[in-house]
Amino acid sequence: MLLFQAPAARATWVTAELSNINVETRWVLAESSNIRVDTRDYAYLIVNASNGTVEPPDRQLVPNTPVLLTATPDPGYLFSKWTGDASGTANPLSVLLDTNKTINAIFVPDTRDPDHDGLTNYQEIDIYHTDPNVADTDGDGFSDGYEVSVGTDPASATSTPDTQMVIYTAVEVRFGAGLGKTYRVEASTDLITWTPIETGIAGTGGTVTRFYSIQDTPNRFFRSVRE
Repeated sequence: MLLFQAPAARATWVTAELSNINVETRWVLAESSNIRVDTRDYAYLIVNASNGTVEPPDRQLVPNTPVLLTATPDPGYLFSKWTGDASGTANPLSVLLDTNKTINAIFVPDTRDPDHDGLTNYQEIDIYHTDPNVADTDGDGFSDGYEVSVGTDPASATSTPDTQMVIYTAVEVRFGAGLGKTYRVEASTDLITWTPIETGIAGTGGTVTRFYSIQDTPNRFFRSVRE
């Protein structure tokens, strides 16, 4: 800090940017003949955060001043790491402003599922607005994850899947099975690669009947093989 003794009650502050000929002039009014001029340089801290906050935010400090940054995630998110002019996962993080710094706080969706209903904390809080600690938020007897899978609202007790019915096409497979023998049924989509879909079928000395869903596999071939 420099202290100037001035007989007049005002001083002129002139600043210029590089070779730019534009000059900004500001008049500083003083309440006495003593005018204090702060000649210190400052270090600038810029903090970027999305889906969470960081305290303290952007600020200007005297160089070599330590700052303790604390990252707080929004509901449904977790703090992941620091990037930019900082790194690591420490939270809070001590930063020395020995120069201008830009620091980014990275937050990620919370993929934990404490109530084991098949939905992550992020999905429950930010998408479906359900309770991440209660498997059946609306108390209708169906878990939140199941309701989402069938298209009902897990946060509304009046939206339930009780009367929902889905009908899928199935094929009926019949083959002769000798008494005392066992068989398996295999399926294929190209008649080259065959995959067992049921094994250990006991023969009855007559016709065995089986039904198999072809959901999501409309073109499928079947065959029976004695084991």
